[in-house]
Amino acid sequence: MRLLAVDDDPLILDLLPLVFKQADLPDITLASNGSAALNHLADPDVEYDCLLLDVEMPEMDGITLCERIRALPRYRNTPILMLTSVTDHKRIESAFAAGANDYITKPFDVKEMVTRVRVARRMTETTDLVPRLDPLDQIVAEPGHHAFDLADPVRISHLNQLILPFSLGNYLSQLSRRRLDACTIFATKVEDIDGLFARCQTHEFAIALTEVVDAISEVVDCPHMLMTYQGDGVFLSIMQGSEPPQWPEIEDKVHAVLDQGAALFDDGTSMGLSVSIGNPITPNASRNQRVKKTFDRAIGRAMMREKSKAKLGRASAAARKATTPGVHLV
Repeated sequence: MRLLAVDDDPLILDLLPLVFKQADLPDITLASNGSAALNHLADPDVEYDCLLLDVEMPEMDGITLCERIRALPRYRNTPILMLTSVTDHKRIESAFAAGANDYITKPFDVKEMVTRVRVARRMTETTDLVPRLDPLDQIVAEPGHHAFDLADPVRISHLNQLILPFSLGNYLSQLSRRRLDACTIFATKVEDIDGLFARCQTHEFAIALTEVVDAISEVVDCPHMLMTYQGDGVFLSIMQGSEPPQWPEIEDKVHAVLDQGAALFDDGTSMGLSVSIGNPITPNASRNQRVKKTFDRAIGRAMMREKSKAKLGRASAAARKATTPGVHLV
């Protein structure tokens, strides 16, 4: 694995080659600032497999550098780990929104740092083929014919807060006990996602997902909220340090935004988007099982909400049918 580490602290730059050499990862290039890092990345004869960026640097900080790197086609999917001594969760969330996949806090736990680099590389290899959809793409295709399955996660161009599932898991796994208490997670399920997937062209499906993300972001007053699309019409949202949304009122408010009619098929007809939002939860405390148990519990609540609404809808329809006066033929 070829690494590039960027940090303005000379002690860190001296330490990292020693750490990774002991871990049998000796191929590491060092840069003391963002400009030098971009020069290395511009070399057409060298391509790096993993990048480590210090968050706090003069002139160009690590978050800005991360954004610049993600704009480079060769490094759109390369794992980026942030090196940080900051405890401000908003800075860390901004780093994820800029394209980071994980972060490592200073002072470093050497063993954990090497492990997280290896894990980031493996996880990124499995997500290299995650499609990036563009709502503005006007390529006409057969509805329901997509280059990905309904169950696949996707990325949406220009939605920075929508990050990869494994990146959101990395963020959640490293929250301290104190920060866990201020963390809220909820899942959103797009109803009749199978029918929507079948009726949409790919860019129309991207429009639908974008409208759901925008509606949730508009309703939930948390500018640093991070989200991911798990596939099968399921979104996960994580808020830190903000009041959890009132439930089930949040669902009504999201529907009010969606009903404004911005989600349209190419022929101008409404997509009729509807969602089920699960009751918000706090993360599981156990670090080893936190991500899976928390995500499963949040998604389970959204699924239960969808089922209960469908059951209520069937009951209401049956009641209306039972009270409809019969038609008598003479």
